[in-house]
Amino acid sequence: MTAKKTTKKVTKKTTKKAAPKKRVVKKKVTKPITVEQEFVLVNGQRLQHYIMLADVLEELEDAVVAHHVNDVKHDFANWVRYVFEEEDLARELEGVQEKKEMRLIIYKHLVKKHLN
Repeated sequence: MTAKKTTKKVTKKTTKKAAPKKRVVKKKVTKPITVEQEFVLVNGQRLQHYIMLADVLEELEDAVVAHHVNDVKHDFANWVRYVFEEEDLARELEGVQEKKEMRLIIYKHLVKKHLN
């Protein structure tokens, strides 16, 4: 008597692997600065980044802005240039004394340089 060989077919269940998730790489927008590099407004308010400057400009008193930005000086542009080394943004800010326009320049810069 011959023994019949029975073979079992082993079927592997194939499961579809999920496509690897795209890794979202966030660009670092804020450069850490020291306390000495913070911008101190004439009213005592401290700013750690030019993003904060754009945010506070809306509510900032005209006299405070005029103290830092006038025909003789532009403290905001200098701060952006020397602390954050954002020469292109500093150049754009230099010719502007209007709060709304400065805010717009900063926000456009953020979108163009850091979010694209």
